[in-house]
This record gives sequence, structure tokens and C-alpha cells, in this order.
Amino acid sequence: MKQFVLCTITLVCAVLFPQGSSAKEHRSEQIVGYFTEWGAGAPSNSYTLKNVASSGAAGILTQLDYAFGKVVDDHCQIANSEIALQHRYDASTSVNGKDDPSGPNQLLGTFHQLKELKQLYPSLKIIISLGGWGGSAGFSSAAEPEHVSEFVRSCVDLFIRGHFSDAITEEGVFDGIDLDWEYPVDGGLQPGKPEDKQGFTAMAAEFRRQLDAVRPGLLLTAALPAEPEYYAHFDLPQISRYLDYISIMAYDLHWNTEKQTNFHSALYHAHADPSLPPLNQRFGDFAVRGFLAAGVPASKIILGVPFYGKGWSGVPHKNHGLYQSATSPAQTGGSFRDLDALPKDADKQYYKEAVSCTVWYNDVFWSYDCKRSMRQKAKYVRQRKLGGMMFWELSQDTAGIDLLHTMQNGLIR
Repeated sequence: MKQFVLCTITLVCAVLFPQGSSAKEHRSEQIVGYFTEWGAGAPSNSYTLKNVASSGAAGILTQLDYAFGKVVDDHCQIANSEIALQHRYDASTSVNGKDDPSGPNQLLGTFHQLKELKQLYPSLKIIISLGGWGGSAGFSSAAEPEHVSEFVRSCVDLFIRGHFSDAITEEGVFDGIDLDWEYPVDGGLQPGKPEDKQGFTAMAAEFRRQLDAVRPGLLLTAALPAEPEYYAHFDLPQISRYLDYISIMAYDLHWNTEKQTNFHSALYHAHADPSLPPLNQRFGDFAVRGFLAAGVPASKIILGVPFYGKGWSGVPHKNHGLYQSATSPAQTGGSFRDLDALPKDADKQYYKEAVSCTVWYNDVFWSYDCKRSMRQKAKYVRQRKLGGMMFWELSQDTAGIDLLHTMQNGLIR
């Protein structure tokens, strides 16, 4: 009888007080998206923080990474002070629908818009990301033993304590720091050196120490490469002690400068892939298993995915364009909205084995993540109890944020 009463009460409560279906209630995984200040993120262009709010993206994200802060002369710098601090938004372009404040020494620009975004979405964490593919030249020197403490102090003072200029101080814009050093030792656009591996570890430890000294709960994250020959230059078990999350950049794994087309963000290795070592190890699951084997907790691993595609030109329409010779990188398109809007006669394919998508049209081949592959990657993250998903970047989704909605739904089901 007690069981019957309990079941009845439970059923009545379920009908009268149904549980909400929001992501916050049903998932603990992180959803991290980058917002670029340069390019599409600049206020002179079409995608601003107002779009992040009005599209619904801000309500889905757990963390927004602002790209990028600069590392120059062993100190942190704001990439563009005019855009970040001084650009004035009016009611039609601001996040909260109001004119920016007037008067001297007021915080304006994108940093003020970030603060408005946080006021509307208090649970959203805003992180300053340092470096990036084109901005990592200063890390090697900054991480040296004689520089690292002062370097970290400058970053914390600038972005966390909010000493943006002699006239403007505004604490609380950023909730942490993301390290995007591409890459220690091997380098990317800029050369590295053997000492960088120890330098990155020392830098992460110093950031952790100084952030905790400001206040508990400030985040320290990093974006790391998925290629094993690159992530071998990080002391993964040690740095995972200091980092809250590590995002694996499981994209750009095949570049369109290669002479043969391929998947640039496959989750698994396709048996037909003709790539020779080490290119045959360039898929997301290989990286995840490598990080886990190194001792990184699954809950700290964030799987990175692209909201854009890699394109090759001069590709014959054979095997849907996959694994075919190409004459040059494609020069146009690339975002999901562009690829999804191609004509109906475009040859679009989904590859279940690789968990990736392609499209061939007018001798141009694109590798990208469609909604099907995004759904499966979210399922992969959920099943393996990883920390969540990260994507590059917000402006490259559709106006209806199709990929972001797909990611969200895949993580909560």
C-alpha cells in the first residue's frame, strides 16, 4: 500500500511539477566556445557579442573564451585597446540594449559588452585566451625561469584584477585564463626550444598559484594539440594538476596544404585512409586515449570540434572527392553556414566510420563537421564521461546556431 501511495504521489508530482529540459539541469559537461575579437568579432563586422546573446548561444555556453590576449616582451597585453576598451556601442548594438555610459574613464568596448553579457547570464564564465596560432611567439621567453613570475603577474593584474589602463580599472570581466601556446618545443608559426616543455609546466603552476591567491574558483584552462608528435611536448600528468580543463584541438588534423584530400577533424581512423605515419594517427579518439593514458582525468578533458571546414581546390569528383589529389587550398567559404547552404546537387556525405562529413562541389572538396557528426561526437563525450566539448568559433555557426543546439542536445540525451 505504501508503495502504491508513493508511486501515486510521484506520478502526480511529475505531472504537476515537470522537470525542466534546460541543459543546466540535465548535464554537467562543459560547452566552451571561442569568440574572436579580430575578424568576425570586431565591432565593424557583422558578428558581435549582441549576436551571442540574441542567438541564444550565451544561454547554452558554460564558458566563453575571448580570443586573444597578446604575449609581448614577457608581459600580457590587450590585442587592440580601441576595440576592447574604447569603442562605443549604442542601444541598437549593445548586449543590454542601452547606450554605453558617457563620461571620462568609463570602460567601453568589447570588455564592457562582456560584462553586460555576464549580467544577463550570471552562470556564464568569461575567459581570456592567450596566444593562438598567430600569437604564440612570446611564450618561450615569458616561460623562462627568470621571467615567468612577472609574466604571470602582468596577466593576472591586467585581465583578472582589471587594470586595463592608467585610467580604467574594472575587476570582474574575466573569470580565468586560457593558455593557447601553439606550440612548445616544435613551435607553430614561430620556433620553439627544448626547454619549452618544462617552461609550460612552470607557467601553469605559477598561473595556478597566483590565480588562487586572488580568489578561489578562478579558472585556468589550456587548448592543446591533438597530434601526438605535438602533445608529447607537454607534461600532461603534471600540468593536469594545475589546469581545470584541457581542450584537445581535434581539428586541423589534415591541412589543405596537403596534396591529397582528407578529413580534418575525424573522430576515428578510417580504414581506407592512405595516410602514412604519423598522419595516420591524426583523429580525435587517438588523442583522447593518449591523454587518458598519460594520466589526465577524463573529467578534465574537453573534446574540441570545428564549426568550419577545410577546403581543397582542383579535386576530381571521384570517391566523392575524398583521398583525391588537389591542386591548391580552397580560397572561399569554410564556415558551417556556407557549407550547409550549398546547392542541392552538391555531393554531401557522412562517414560513419570516421564520424565526419564532406562535400564536393565544382571541383572543390570540403571536410567539416555536419550536425550528424556533431551529434555522434557529443555522444562520444557523454559515454566516455569526458569534461565536455569546445568549438572554434561562435561566428561560424548558422544564425539558428544549429551546431551548438546539436551539441547541447547530444550531451543531455
